[in-house]
Amino acid sequence: MKKHLLFFGLFGCGLAFGQNQVITSPTNTLLAGPEIFRFDQGYASQIQSGTGFGTGSGNRWLSFGEVTQGGQTFYGNRFQYDGRALVTGYTNNSPSNPRIEWIHSGGASAGNLEFRVANGFTGGISNLVASMTPQGSTYFGVNNSLFAPLVPRVGISFNGRAGLEVVSDGVLTVTDPYGIRIGLSHQTNVAKGLESSVSGGETSIAVLGKAEGFSNSIGVYGISSTTTQFGAAIYGLLPSPGPNLWAGYFDGDVYTTGTYMPSDAKMKENIAAEINILDRINLLHPVSYQYKKMDGQNLPQGTQHGFISQEMAEVFPELTRDITKPVFDNDGKVVSEFSFKAINYVGMISILTEAVKELNEELTAVRQDLDEYKANDVVRGQIIQNVPSVNGYSIEQNVPNPFSDRTAIHFQLATGVETATLSIFNLNGAFVKDYTLEGNSGEVDILASEIGKGMFIYSLNQNGQEIISKRMMIK
Repeated sequence: MKKHLLFFGLFGCGLAFGQNQVITSPTNTLLAGPEIFRFDQGYASQIQSGTGFGTGSGNRWLSFGEVTQGGQTFYGNRFQYDGRALVTGYTNNSPSNPRIEWIHSGGASAGNLEFRVANGFTGGISNLVASMTPQGSTYFGVNNSLFAPLVPRVGISFNGRAGLEVVSDGVLTVTDPYGIRIGLSHQTNVAKGLESSVSGGETSIAVLGKAEGFSNSIGVYGISSTTTQFGAAIYGLLPSPGPNLWAGYFDGDVYTTGTYMPSDAKMKENIAAEINILDRINLLHPVSYQYKKMDGQNLPQGTQHGFISQEMAEVFPELTRDITKPVFDNDGKVVSEFSFKAINYVGMISILTEAVKELNEELTAVRQDLDEYKANDVVRGQIIQNVPSVNGYSIEQNVPNPFSDRTAIHFQLATGVETATLSIFNLNGAFVKDYTLEGNSGEVDILASEIGKGMFIYSLNQNGQEIISKRMMIK
């Protein structure tokens, strides 16, 4: 009898696990209603609510094990809850690629698949690490309004610490390694391989590049296509110009193979010609100098040539500018600031050009006068006598000659003549000054302050007739 009971007991177990069976468990304190279980070979499931294993609203169940459906066999578990399901496992079609899958109807109520960590089983703090949206986007950290307009495939948000750090765990030996590499191909109007936006705080730096190489170090390297209508390897934009704002600021020597500035007439107004520049140029004092060695200032070394900004500001204030430069440490933090004046040397080009034109006009006039002097020199030479006396008259060469202050001219009049004049003319023949001669002989003192500078002719005249002439030079 006991053997028969054992046989029927084993047979009953065989029926229970060999066929789909429904076993209703008694009510306990954990569930409001009865538990419904189904078992098969390598498979177990439980219906928590609803009348079956459907996917619609109101059906809540879970299953573990092996399930064949839709032409493939799934190995894992499934948690079904009101039209949504969380599935973990793999299929026989891709056994090397296990998955965690959040299945939903696609509606807004589906919510996100969240990855969390908590510090307790019965309470405490549950921190969101990452989430995946029904639209297929993945966010590391809390998904907030920062990404709302973009809807990126992958987003990273953070609070209070670095958002992303990429560090190699050793010295890389591969050829051409990359810390981060972004490749993007698009057919849209505008695409950005990398966009960085930083706001708030005392100092914001969108991109900080550091490079330390044994042979070459480049903090930022830009390459632009040469087949586009417009290309710029690096483009800096200053939306609103200000007294201490710059589209580009380089603290150190700058090398360029070409520099252009906008100068089209259609971009200008209030155009006026430069005039009387020489007088203003003469107020400047070009100097040579060397920069001081100052902490936080990367100034060029060696002898420099230029102007002093303070002097330039008095003559051409529009060519100077006050600058306040922040001083950064190695991590990009502002540790101090330094104020100074700078000069727009490019703006000096047009001013110096006008000065050259004015000098050229003066030189042209001088050359014309010189040509006239040369043309009349033969005639003047004929009236200048080098003999010591003419009919009892004589004048000696002025001493000293040339002179810069004063000179003396000794004269001798003919017998019986007691008055005559010594006349000064410039090389053009224009009258300058007369000196009355009294007595039969004597000396005349000539002051440079009364005559001027240059080459002059002095003549002995009697009754308006020129008798003897000589030349003198005043420095």
